[in-house]
Amino acid sequence: MNDWVVYGGGGHARVIGNAITLNKCRLITYFDDNKDLSSINNTPVQPYHENVEQQAKMIIGIGSNEVRRNIAKYIVHNFGIVIHPKAIVANDVIIGEGSVILAGAVIQSGAIIGKHVIVNANVTIDHDAVIEDFCCVYPNSYIGGGARVGTGAIIEACTAIPRLSTIPKVFEPEEVVALDLY
Repeated sequence: MNDWVVYGGGGHARVIGNAITLNKCRLITYFDDNKDLSSINNTPVQPYHENVEQQAKMIIGIGSNEVRRNIAKYIVHNFGIVIHPKAIVANDVIIGEGSVILAGAVIQSGAIIGKHVIVNANVTIDHDAVIEDFCCVYPNSYIGGGARVGTGAIIEACTAIPRLSTIPKVFEPEEVVALDLY
C-alpha cells in the first residue's frame, strides 16, 4: 500500500483524494493553510511542512497551472502519479511526475504527458500527442493524434484539438513567483 499526501484543500484536491483511495492507497493528509479547514472526508488537513510524512508521495491538488508550477518548485516530498482506476492508459504512454489522470480519460499509444498535468474526466488524448508540463485539459475534450499542447496551456471543456495541431506554451516551466509556504 502506498502512502499519499495532497497539497490543497479545494474541489480538485478532493477529487484526487478520492482517486487515491479508489486505488486502494492510503491518503494520510491534505496540506492547506486554511485555518478553518481541519479535515476533508475524515482525512486531516494541516499546513505544509517538508518534515511531515516525508515517505509519502505527493500530488498538488490545485487546478491553477501557474500556482501548481510555483508550488512544485518548493515542495520537498517526492511527487507521484495518480491514475483513476476508471481511466484507460495505453501501456507505452509516458506520464511525468505529479500528473493526474481522472475517471473516464483515455490516453492512446505513444502519447506523452508532462509533469504536473491534469487530464480531467472523460478526456481523450489520441496516439502520439504531447501534453507539456503544467497543462490542464478540462472534461470531455479531445486532443488529436500527434498534436502538441505547450507548457502551461489550458484546454477548456468540450474542446477538440485537431490532429497534428500545436497549442503554444503559456509560460516557461522554470519561471517561479516567490511563495511563502511556511
